[in-house]
This record gives sequence, C-alpha cells and structure tokens, in this order.
Amino acid sequence: MKKIINQLKANYTENPAWYWLVAIIFFFPILPEYVSPFLLFIGFIVFKRQWTREGKKAKVGTLGKLMMAFMTLALVSTLWSPTLLSTLGTAGLWWGMFLVEVMIYNLARTRRKIDRILSTMVLSGAINGLVGTIQICTYTLYRFEKIPKEWVLVTPFYKGLDKAIYTWLPFDIRTNTWSSRASGFFSNPNLFASYMIIVYPISIYLFLNAKEKKQKLGYFFLNLLISAGMSSTMTRAGCFIAIAGWLFMFIALIKRHWKELLQIFVPTICIILPSILTRYGLIFKTVGKVSGNGSAGQEAKVSSIAHLQIWQSLIDYITHHAKAFIIGTGFGVEETGRILLEEYGLNKPHAHNFIIETWMNLGIIGMFILAVVLVCNFGKLLEINANSGKKFTLVFCVLTATITYLLYGLTDYIFNSPKQIILLFILLGLTQAISFCYDKNIIKDPETLIHVAETDIINMINQ
Repeated sequence: MKKIINQLKANYTENPAWYWLVAIIFFFPILPEYVSPFLLFIGFIVFKRQWTREGKKAKVGTLGKLMMAFMTLALVSTLWSPTLLSTLGTAGLWWGMFLVEVMIYNLARTRRKIDRILSTMVLSGAINGLVGTIQICTYTLYRFEKIPKEWVLVTPFYKGLDKAIYTWLPFDIRTNTWSSRASGFFSNPNLFASYMIIVYPISIYLFLNAKEKKQKLGYFFLNLLISAGMSSTMTRAGCFIAIAGWLFMFIALIKRHWKELLQIFVPTICIILPSILTRYGLIFKTVGKVSGNGSAGQEAKVSSIAHLQIWQSLIDYITHHAKAFIIGTGFGVEETGRILLEEYGLNKPHAHNFIIETWMNLGIIGMFILAVVLVCNFGKLLEINANSGKKFTLVFCVLTATITYLLYGLTDYIFNSPKQIILLFILLGLTQAISFCYDKNIIKDPETLIHVAETDIINMINQ
C-alpha cells in the first residue's frame, strides 16, 4: 500500500495539472453549483504554474480563439445591457468555464489521456444516474405509500444546502425544483438531463472498444445507470434525443457493432420508455407534476404549448426591435425573463431555446459568431482521418454527444448554469485534443470539404 501511495505521489508531482483536470472533470457534475467553479479555478492556477515552470505557453487553439471572440462580445454587451451586473456576471462565468477547454487542449495530448477524460465523464455521469434512480424510485414508493417520506432521497441532492446558501447571499437566486422528477447532483432535472445526454453516447464508445470482458461488463453497467438517470429526469425531449442518439450511432456503426449496439438498446429502451409513458400520463398516473384535476399527460401538453408561446413571443420582439435584432439586449437571461413577463405576460425565466436566447442576448452578430464556432467544431471532427475502428467510433461518439447536446438545446436553454456551460467547453476541448492527436485531411475550400466527406463515408461503410 505504501508503495502505491508513493507511486501516486511521484506521478502527481511529475504532472499535477493533469490530475487536477481529471478531478475537475469528475467532481464538477457532482459538487454544488457554487463550489464546482472554484475547483476549476484552483486547477487552472496549478496548470498555469506548471506550464510557467516548464517554460511552456498555454495554447487556446482555433476554437478557443473563436470562443474568445464570442465571449468578448458578451462582455462588451454590458455597455447596452439594462441588467449590467447580471450581464457582467454571466459573461465572467463563461470566461471562467472557458479555462477547462484550455486545460484539455494543452494536457490531453495523447489518445490514452483522451480516453481517460471520457471514462472519467462516464463514471461521474453514472454516479449521477445512480443518485437520480434512487431519488425517483424512493419518491415513487412514497407516492404509492410503500415507504415513509423520511426514506425518500431528496431531489435535488443539495436542496437543503442550496436553500441555506441562496438565502444567505445578498441578491436573489431562484431555482425551480421538482420532487417528482430526479435531479441527481444538479439543481433541476433539465440541467441533469443535459449531462446524461452527453455521457450516454460516450459510454457506448467505451463499451464498444473495451478489450477485456470484465471491462466491457463494467461499461455496460455504467451505461445502464446513465440510461436510468436520463429516465429519472422524466424530461421528454431528453429521453427522445437519447434514443435518437443511439439510432444515429447504430446507423453509422451497424456493420461492425450491430450486435453490441442492440445489447445496449434493449435495456435502454426498457428503462427510458416508461419515463416517456409516465410523463404523458399513460402509466403511473400518480407520479408527476400535476396541479388540480389535470393529468400528467395534460401537464406535458401545457408545457409544449408554453414553449411555443415563449418562442413566438421572443421572435416577435426580436423582429420588431432593431437593436435586439442586431446586437441583442445584453448577455444573460435576466432581461429575457423581464421582457417575457412585462411585454407578453409569460412568467418564464428564459427562451427555452439556445438559438433564440443567444439571438436575444447578442443579436444576429452573436448568433453568427456562435454558429462559426459550432461549424468549425464539426469541421475539425470531419477532418480527422478515421480509418480504424476505434478512431471512427471515438470521432463519431464525440460528434453524437455534441449534436444531441445542441438538439436538447432547442427545447431548453443549455447554458443556464456553470454545470451546463462547462459542458460546451469540455466538448470543444475534446474536439481540439482529438484533432491534435490524429491525422487529418485539412478542409480548405469546398473541394476539400467534398473530399473529406467522401472519405468519411468510405470509412463509415468500411467499419
């Protein structure tokens, strides 16, 4: 034991920034919102000191530079924002979360380290999934009068601590919580679902490429916990998108991995489908957020109508206000919530759509910069010459995780908290790290884009 401890100390001393990065990836989704960022800040200080000591310069990469342009606009928007402190705080938070992208790009410079980050994400996600499963199961048993209320695992996990902290702060922070929908270690089920959507395809990648039988069984179990965590949120869009993510991967990897993907799908659908049916009031009708004499199915319908009202209202506002259309109303959701309430009578905190919210915040200029970031991100993944089985599944799992994350953002705002914002930067950092580690066919013009696309199709057929 002493020998192992000494070896760990030696490894940490040799590369402390790497171990801090692994700790950040693992603990950020588990710790409270008001603790996790400080872990990142401390880790980045360790990284910067190590890089200075070794005479290296931290690189941000192409995606990093583009994101800096977007975040600079977010900071500048304080000049015209009516909610100056909120805008400044939100922009500052994005700059803070950006540090993890820098760390990943500079530290994950080998294929083994990329896999380590992915396995750390999946393990953290599975722990969240386990907690979410216990939360929803104990709540359901309580609702059916099988156990006393004291046995129910509180959701969100830090609910009591959150209340104490937010009451103590000099400014008002409101969070919506649902006892009947699990949140894991996150503050609400929608935030929790955004993480499950990302780690679900990553867990499939690790399962498909596990070399040993025990390792394969382990990743299969972790995938089950992540599926159960997704189901426990009872988030309709999240559940449908998770299934769509599996289908996307199945089509691309059908030739080599169809049996293994079916092994994953059977328990996934058996776990997630009951959540969808419950949310629509078809089973377990006593479970769900129901008011008055309404059913869970009616509640789901009302929620969908409310989303449409929000989108229509904000599009109406943007198209009738030139300033909002061009440069936005300032970064952060506070002004969006005020406009929805005062202009349209909708008591909603944000746009429930990352495209409309970004347009509201930073106008068409901000939307354009963010679109460039995302297009370049996908371009970097497409550039990679994925001519081997593991390489192809790696690229495709990160591509699927990014796409499902953004698709989920079409029904809910996915940049609403530090735990959500950092997910974007983790994905961007992974893309840059993978691009560094593998051979590429550089996209320079439409002709090379067509060539790269043809190569990717050939690789997909050959897998």
